[in-house]
Amino acid sequence: MKILKKSNKLIFSYVIGRFSKKVGEKFQHFPIDSWQKDLTIAKKFGFNGVEWIISDYSNPIFNETFLNEIKKHLLKKKLKISSISLDLIMAEPLHNMPKTNLEWLIARIKLIQKKFEIKRITVPIEEGARFKNKKEKKESIKKLSFILKKLSQNSKIAIETDISPKKLVDFLKSKNFQKLGLLVDLGNVRANGYKINEYFNNFKNRIYGFHIKYRNKNHGKSNIIPREFKELEELKKNIGSFNNLQDITFQTFRSEKNYINDMKKSIKSFNEIFSK
Repeated sequence: MKILKKSNKLIFSYVIGRFSKKVGEKFQHFPIDSWQKDLTIAKKFGFNGVEWIISDYSNPIFNETFLNEIKKHLLKKKLKISSISLDLIMAEPLHNMPKTNLEWLIARIKLIQKKFEIKRITVPIEEGARFKNKKEKKESIKKLSFILKKLSQNSKIAIETDISPKKLVDFLKSKNFQKLGLLVDLGNVRANGYKINEYFNNFKNRIYGFHIKYRNKNHGKSNIIPREFKELEELKKNIGSFNNLQDITFQTFRSEKNYINDMKKSIKSFNEIFSK
């Protein structure tokens, strides 16, 4: 089962690790011992991009020798790194991150930008990485502004957030955030009880990427994409209206052992919805 591509401009990507055994108890963590095999399987599914997740400071992409090896594997598989997700911020939120750690991280990402054309870099401002008071918000804005200043020349910078659409309008009004965009996760929008069309109407030109995922309402768990998925159907209707959209990335449900079949089922439902 291959993904149905409806656009030559968009990159259809997946979150690396979806074709690997989980790392310890973590369902989403960089597959340090199997990333090469992960890329091989992804290509068979028809993906042309990969979202490279950085789960901690020891990711191989930070090492110059491995950086060259990664580039070699990607060229062989005809895949691109469509985006980088700074997942490590989930454990070390911006408002708590020491400045030296952030400076180190930015310096390494600049080296990556010299090797690859990275369309999108995403900073999580959600769940445990979301600010909870004015002090944390002020520090998060300061650090986020610093990231934009240093990295936005060569990549689009986005946040993935569970801030409500109404509050997000105000948050993005900051003069420092004119270049800041959004990664919109369809499953999280649904689970949080938000309306997907609020994102389309308010942030049409600031959506840089979509995560394809299905979650049940009322903060429900992730599941295989069903044949009826309202948020995905709305995306299909509006897909041509996002001027700065870079990629559609599958962050779909994965079980512990049957993750390859899980992806096949999700892609089948995705294709059925997008071909209507």
